[in-house]
Amino acid sequence: MKLLPQRRLTRKQRGSSALLIDPVIKEIRISGFRNTRKVTCPYCQSVLSVSLVPHMKKTHSKEWAQWTDAMLRLYNKTNDLKHVMREFSNNKGQLLFTWAVVDNEVKRKLETEGVAIQIRQKSGVTRWDPTADEYEKFKTTIWDVPRRGSWGVHQSSYRGNWAPQIPRAIIEYYSQAGDLILDPFVGGGTTLLEAWVLGRNAIGFDISQFALEVTGSRLRELDLRANKESLFGLPNVSVEVRNGDARILAGIQDSSVDLICTHPPYGNALQYSHGEPNDLSRVRDPGAFMDEIEKVGNRFFEVLRPGGFCAILIGDLRRDGRLHTFGFETVERFRRQGFLVEDIIIKTQNQDRSTEFWFKSDNLRLRLKHEYLLVFRKPLNGNAVRSVSPVTRLERKNHPSATKKTKSVEGQKAKSHPRRKPR
Repeated sequence: MKLLPQRRLTRKQRGSSALLIDPVIKEIRISGFRNTRKVTCPYCQSVLSVSLVPHMKKTHSKEWAQWTDAMLRLYNKTNDLKHVMREFSNNKGQLLFTWAVVDNEVKRKLETEGVAIQIRQKSGVTRWDPTADEYEKFKTTIWDVPRRGSWGVHQSSYRGNWAPQIPRAIIEYYSQAGDLILDPFVGGGTTLLEAWVLGRNAIGFDISQFALEVTGSRLRELDLRANKESLFGLPNVSVEVRNGDARILAGIQDSSVDLICTHPPYGNALQYSHGEPNDLSRVRDPGAFMDEIEKVGNRFFEVLRPGGFCAILIGDLRRDGRLHTFGFETVERFRRQGFLVEDIIIKTQNQDRSTEFWFKSDNLRLRLKHEYLLVFRKPLNGNAVRSVSPVTRLERKNHPSATKKTKSVEGQKAKSHPRRKPR
């Protein structure tokens, strides 16, 4: 099996076995809360409002570089953003910054400095399928997942990763063995892992270099565990991950995909790259974000076979005192592209890992605790009334992501599960 080689850390990047964090951090004085928060710089004693980070980057760049090196060393040891965040706290346990700062710096070093990110393998893998407590087939349009599944090589370290119960159910309900599954926002690779185990061919795209590193590592780990530990014979299918834009999907032929199973960003609620210009999670304006989602829907319609399904998990966003209803808008914009609505499923949000830096807001009446799993179907006759294509074929050809080198993790070609003919 041909796999993408894993990046190795240099001796300098690995550092010593013990993480060395500047001891002055423990003496930093912090007062107030949220908008009244004041932080005293440990190097020049300046008192900063809310955040120390911009001041450190501008005034103490050398010291900030040392801090970020420490962040990376600890992240490579733990893959735990919260753990790294807690290390950067004073003697009173007050946090200096959110885990989003750590996340951004790790991705910045990967994208701009070319440093190696070490994705830790899971210990104690003893089973490849969920237990009855972890996964019971859903019987209604309310999907509740109280606890994230932990079977196989699944881990929760990738921010915004959906619980494996969701793509497993989607794949089981809306596809058959040997089908081709496409995840254009592959993230941490959860969809590809479930597709492989369930005997589906799968292709994943992502524009984030960090996501490609994580997904490639997870697929290599699954293959290694299956062959070395002989716990499970993986189905003989093709699985690969590519660097690319969901609006372009370079190399995917029209009417070739049986099921699209994906979890796009919710605007810029979480940012999945440091500075990738074509990353939709960096689009701050909600209206502009939905315009890009409509382009995504247009391309989805083209690559999906007649009668094929498209399942998207998306949530709403509170921004600037408004609720932006991404779920409702996605339905309308995908309908414009010719999709039929097959199912609308409400997924409860039980694992909302809101940052403990800000704690909970007293000004918020109701916390969002649901997401929409929208299942669309491409008409069998292909004669749906469609709006004008938001992205022309010429634009796709000239788009930067169409010329990027594909990074793939390839499984063996399907033999035991041949592709079905279109229904």
